[in-house]
Amino acid sequence: MTSDLRIALRQLRKSPGFAVTAIVTLALGIGANAVVFSVLNAVVLRPVNVPNAQNLFLVQRGQYSSQSYLDYVDLRDRNRTFENLASFNIIGPVGVDTGGNPSTAWPYLASGTYFDALGIQPYLGRFYHAADEHGKNSAPYVVLSYAYWHSNFHDDKSIVGRLVEINKHQFTIIGIAPPAFRGTELFFAPAMWIPLVEQPTIEGHDSLQYRGKTPRWWWDG
Repeated sequence: MTSDLRIALRQLRKSPGFAVTAIVTLALGIGANAVVFSVLNAVVLRPVNVPNAQNLFLVQRGQYSSQSYLDYVDLRDRNRTFENLASFNIIGPVGVDTGGNPSTAWPYLASGTYFDALGIQPYLGRFYHAADEHGKNSAPYVVLSYAYWHSNFHDDKSIVGRLVEINKHQFTIIGIAPPAFRGTELFFAPAMWIPLVEQPTIEGHDSLQYRGKTPRWWWDG
């Protein structure tokens, strides 16, 4: 084997153009395989990091460009098959002002049943629930992701109960999500979760509907 390696090195020194081509080809091949495996691992091999992930089902109604919030409420109230039903939508970015330097962040808008359906517990404070929702703009709360709390609030535990402005509207920080929880999208980790009934406040319109996104519904079986 050592002899073969020496011969190969001598041949590569004699043909530098071929050597460069071979090295670049190997690098591209290894890189492409690494990317493919990473995608396969994220999409197929690794489930959403929540308890009993095998019992979750994601439903998307792609034939509609938008979906009424009342449709979700109707499905939730008429559900007799699954243990729970939650809805969420990716929006953003939103403007966040904590009293210092304003910045932008990408949130989820999620129904009050979202955290209960996923069966997770907060790292700090509490999550919002269906009982907190009483119609449009009735739950001005926000739950921060652990990563966003760590990077923007430097692990300050006193922020629970503090007011923060999101798109120039006041919201109360009520909790921090656990460190391992990155939401329910494999390629997207939100900075925060806001009640779905606050969509008119966040997006500046009067109706509770999904604009420009198809709704996602998690069924907990």
